[in-house]
Amino acid sequence: MTDSKIFSITNKIYDCCQSERAFRMVKEIAQYHRIQASQGYREAAKASCRLLRDAGLEARILSYPADLKKVCFTQRMFREWRCEEAWLELTFPWKERMACFSGEEMSLIQRSAPADYSGRETPIVYVPDDADPERFEGDLEGKILFVENGFERWIQKVKDCRGAAILTVSMPEIKPVRVNMSEDEELKEAHANLSFHHYTEESEAALRGFALTPRMGKELRTACLSLGKEGKYPRARFKIDASFENGFLENVEAVIPGESQEEVLLTAHLCHPRSSVNDNASGAACAAEAMIALHQLIKEGGLPKPRRTIRLLLIPEFTGAYAYLEEHEGELERIVGGFNVDMTAGRQDGNAGPMILVDTPDCAHSFSGDLGEAVFEALLAECTFGGVTSVPLFSFVRVPFVFGSDHYILSDPTVDIPTVALTQWPDKTYHTSADSAEHLDPGLLRRGAAAAASYCYLYSSLTGELLKELLPVTARRFFARIDKLRRSASGDRDEKARHLRQVIETTLLRYASLFCGEEKREAEELLEQERRLYEALLSGFGEAVGRKSRGPVPKRLFRGPAAMRCLLAEMTEGQRRRWKELTNHYPQLSFGMDYIFYETDGVRTIEEVADCVRCQTDTDCLEGLPAFYEFFRELGLIELVEGEKL
Repeated sequence: MTDSKIFSITNKIYDCCQSERAFRMVKEIAQYHRIQASQGYREAAKASCRLLRDAGLEARILSYPADLKKVCFTQRMFREWRCEEAWLELTFPWKERMACFSGEEMSLIQRSAPADYSGRETPIVYVPDDADPERFEGDLEGKILFVENGFERWIQKVKDCRGAAILTVSMPEIKPVRVNMSEDEELKEAHANLSFHHYTEESEAALRGFALTPRMGKELRTACLSLGKEGKYPRARFKIDASFENGFLENVEAVIPGESQEEVLLTAHLCHPRSSVNDNASGAACAAEAMIALHQLIKEGGLPKPRRTIRLLLIPEFTGAYAYLEEHEGELERIVGGFNVDMTAGRQDGNAGPMILVDTPDCAHSFSGDLGEAVFEALLAECTFGGVTSVPLFSFVRVPFVFGSDHYILSDPTVDIPTVALTQWPDKTYHTSADSAEHLDPGLLRRGAAAAASYCYLYSSLTGELLKELLPVTARRFFARIDKLRRSASGDRDEKARHLRQVIETTLLRYASLFCGEEKREAEELLEQERRLYEALLSGFGEAVGRKSRGPVPKRLFRGPAAMRCLLAEMTEGQRRRWKELTNHYPQLSFGMDYIFYETDGVRTIEEVADCVRCQTDTDCLEGLPAFYEFFRELGLIELVEGEKL
């Protein structure tokens, strides 16, 4: 491994990355309350852009409307929010200032509507976590609803009943690192990162609330239960001085020019409240440090200019990705791959888990995860053991595809930018005000930056020599899947083998697409050898070609994943009720929705889509799939084309 090209380039980049420079950027970003479409986020974007420019990079800020009118794919851009003051004070049965925005922004549920209840004591109505909002018949008008966990389930009820506000803790357990938060010294006085998601002016005006600490939540629940026996309620006063207006959200862009029009994309989300340091000031700093180190190496001649341009986007999570993709919709085919940096640097001391490389989904037909693994193999070779092998000084794992950040938007086949994600899990302080700079390991910032820079540079400069090094990593992945099938007693082994054949072939075609001329011919020879090897290994499985399938072929009329929060906000009450009934009756539809849309390619029948989803998730969604497609057809997002496949 140590004599490989990948090892050499990765270690050269690692040597150029600076943990202290990345850590300084973390602290710079963390000064700002980075709520999407807000002045605080804008100041963080300006600071990030300035740091990149000071390092010599071409950097600029891209601005997009945040006005409830702009729709990018299916994502509606919410309006800019500003908060000047917010507080809540319990007045009975004891007096306590439970929330103060100027002291801790996370004590307010972000994007809360303005209201002034400072001159009147407002009853607090407690509901247990297992209560059903649809069956709740209590009076909430002008009152404060207190539910310890899962406050989002109660949003519609509070709107319908004209409740004054929501109180909640909503800091879920993350076993084994985060349990019994009300007794935990680090978390009992922390607030969770909570937000309302508004896509209508009605929603903006109706919702407000506060995030209590676990200690407060426990004490208030005890008081509510005790007073409830006497028919009494705790009371509180509060005030929120906030406003919504048409505004903007910003992406920060920096570029390392390549020799061709093709690009590799590096992304990280810059947003989240001021106290969010590992999530995601660490990811943004890692991505920026990756670009700074690459720029320095290329400028000084340590690395040749890449074949493909490397473009960095520091973005508000999801919305920034949708905005950029919509703006460049006609040019997406030139972006050949991506790397998304999420939280990366929590100290691995028992409170934060390993660095995790999240692979691409099958539908991406990609070797991106293999390249990421090869880079980490180089980074993990930190210490020699016995003179014959190397061992790491940090923990790392590669995992199959999971949703959760911008990589799932980019990897959608209608976008076709196969993107891996670098993140960390578990993290004790995730989405809480306890997520501080003291929680970070600067050494992990350096490793994260080196991983991102190495991946982007190697992808942008792929040669035949690098292909020879990567093919064995790809083979390991597919060999493991073939062996798992070989040992399986499942009745759908042959169908899964057929699916895997398709994934293997399209992955090899992805490799081939990055070469031209004589290099392409040489690459094709190598790839043909791999084909013969895989065919030999898969020859023991039946020649399943899928069931003979007739019927309508669903065709997507939108790009990117379905932004369900936006879609639900735009549905009629009847449509929302039908969607809930559908997913309650077929829960596998809700679980597999993104996989379903990923595999809806305008060629496969409904049955074939269900087969593809089952091969990846072991979940059978076929029974509810016709109703699922019919529902989205009525929303104008799916076309059902009559077809026949034999």
